[in-house]
Amino acid sequence: MALENPDTHGIILKLNNIEVMYHEVILVLKGVSIDVPHGGIVALLGANGAGKSTTLKAISGLLKHEDGEVTDGSIEFMGERIHHLSAEEIAKRGIFQIIEGRRVFEHLTVEENLRVGAHLGGNGSAIKERLEMVYHYFPRLVERRNVLAGFVSGGEQQMTVIGRALMAQPKLMLLDEPSMGLAPLLIKEIFDIITQLNKQERIPLLLVEQNVKLALTVAPYAYVLENGRLVMHDTSEKLKENPDIRDFYLGLSDIGERKSFRQVKHYKRRKRWLT
Repeated sequence: MALENPDTHGIILKLNNIEVMYHEVILVLKGVSIDVPHGGIVALLGANGAGKSTTLKAISGLLKHEDGEVTDGSIEFMGERIHHLSAEEIAKRGIFQIIEGRRVFEHLTVEENLRVGAHLGGNGSAIKERLEMVYHYFPRLVERRNVLAGFVSGGEQQMTVIGRALMAQPKLMLLDEPSMGLAPLLIKEIFDIITQLNKQERIPLLLVEQNVKLALTVAPYAYVLENGRLVMHDTSEKLKENPDIRDFYLGLSDIGERKSFRQVKHYKRRKRWLT
C-alpha cells in the first residue's frame, strides 16, 4: 500500500497487514497496512474505538503492557522488523509515542520533565543543546521551566510532553490526540509548532487526531480506520472532497451545510472503500 506522494523519499515505517489481539481472544486490528515516509506526516482517522490508539501502541511496543500483541503481519522501522521488541528497545531505535492525556510527571518541574527525555543518552553539552532547541520551538516553556508540571496549563503540559520526546532525538513521533481538551487558540499554536518541527527538523509524524479537519490540513496523506479495519486511504485533498468523509467526519453535506451526527449516523459507504 504505497503512498502516492511526490515528496516521499522512501518509507521509514511500514505496517504490513497486521492483526492485533488482546488477552489472546479479542481481535482489535484486522489486516492494517500503513506507510509513513521519511520526513512526512501521516494522519490516522476514525471514530472512537476504531483502533487508532491500538495501532500506535502496536508500533511503540506499549501494547505489550496491556496484554496485547501483534498476532499476524509485521511492523518494519527503517527496514527492521520491530513488533517483537519491547517498548524500551523500540524507544532506543528512535520511536516515541506522545500518549493522549498529557502524561507529565506532575511532581517534577517543566524542565525536569524535559530532561527525563534525555535519559537514553547524551552528555551535558548535548542535553543543553536539545533544551535550547525545545525552548526555541516552545518559548512559552522558558518562563514556566521552574514550575511544577502539575500546575501549568493543559496546553503547556502538551508542549512539555512533546518537548520531552524531542529531547530523546526521535526518528519518528507518534502523536495521539494532541488537541484533546485544549482551547482552539492553543490547538492552533501547538499544531503550528508540530508543522514547524516536521519541516525544519524533518521528523516523521504519525498523527491520531479526532479533529479531522485539522488533521487533514496538517497531514498530506491519511488513512481511515473503522472497527479495526482500514476502509480508506488517500491524499488529504482527495479525502476532504470524499462525500463520506465530509458527511461523517467533517459534518458537512454536499452543499456545505453543517450536519449533526443524528443526520449522518446511518450513512452508507458509497465507493472507494477498501474490502
